[in-house]
Amino acid sequence: MEAVTQDCGPPGWRTRFKAWRAALVARPGFRRLAQRLPLSGRYSRARETELFGIVTGFVQSQILFASLQSGLLDLLTAGPLRESEISKTIGLQEERLRRLLQGAQSIGLITLGSDGYVTLDDHGTVVASDGGLRAMIHHHALLYRDLSDPLALFDGSRSDTEMRRLWSYAGSGRESTVRPGDAAAYSALMAASQSMLSDEILDAYDFGRHESLIDIGGGEGAFLTAVAGRYPGLRLSLFDLPPVAARAREKFSTHPLGGCPRCHGGSFLDDALPRGHDCVTLIRVLFDHEDTTVLRLLQNVRSAMEPGQTLVIAEPMAGDRSRGQRYATAYFSTYVLAMGSGRCRTPAEIGALTRQAGFGRFEVKPCRSPLMATIIVAFP
Repeated sequence: MEAVTQDCGPPGWRTRFKAWRAALVARPGFRRLAQRLPLSGRYSRARETELFGIVTGFVQSQILFASLQSGLLDLLTAGPLRESEISKTIGLQEERLRRLLQGAQSIGLITLGSDGYVTLDDHGTVVASDGGLRAMIHHHALLYRDLSDPLALFDGSRSDTEMRRLWSYAGSGRESTVRPGDAAAYSALMAASQSMLSDEILDAYDFGRHESLIDIGGGEGAFLTAVAGRYPGLRLSLFDLPPVAARAREKFSTHPLGGCPRCHGGSFLDDALPRGHDCVTLIRVLFDHEDTTVLRLLQNVRSAMEPGQTLVIAEPMAGDRSRGQRYATAYFSTYVLAMGSGRCRTPAEIGALTRQAGFGRFEVKPCRSPLMATIIVAFP
């Protein structure tokens, strides 16, 4: 059920209005006039600043990467330091360091005080203290290489990407034979990054109404660990590829959970899924697979469920017009393109796939931050 452009006749009035507006904005004289007028000036300048941020965004992301990779942010977690002390510790000449600090200050990572001390600012504090965010930023070194020729990525002429090699199991048809080393690499990344959205999901959906939950494609159990902390009486199980499930089993064996989750190994496409759970979760699983694979997975999930049970899907989704959602859509859509499999879908598209798989109805539950996820709740 790939997105299809249909012949819908002539453009509607909104489309015609947007085209007229675009032609107007394209005129330099109109833009100068809009900047001078009291009512439109503030809006025009804000849009100009936003566009400049997009044009120079690649520099900002590299300043962020350099600030983390150099050890600057970690160093400042202990407290304010003078530039000379930072220079000696991280090995950058003071003149070079000054440029990094100016860049880091411009994007809210650090503050250069008039007293000569450097301190963490809000963004820098969050990055330095959030393990999932740190892992994501370090991981972007691979994605940067895939985006060195972005047109080649979008037109399909470049298929041998860093992301495809890292996530070689996805959509390859060899899910059940993934090597333990590959499983360790992607499982560790998924576990670190998934910690960022677990609280969002748990705040948006009450899992306390259920007795037993199985997380399909649950990795090393990061989400289940968060669920257990919020709902200690809930019986938990996990299903993932055999080497991934083995790593989860090993982690759970040393974790002080009330009841150690059962970890099942297999392919969620080819093997029968465990039955008897009144809640099934798919956390950030669908968007990195093609529609045919997603439908096959949902059909396999549906065959393991009974009436009265619930499927909870949570992942980044397209379609919301908020700025945060647009950023998330641009990021994840490009990321899965580099992976070679999947796309961001709208809630309506995911709902249609659940119905095609045999589910009766679905509901959409927004999370507090659409950057992280939106929730679809489907019922057999």
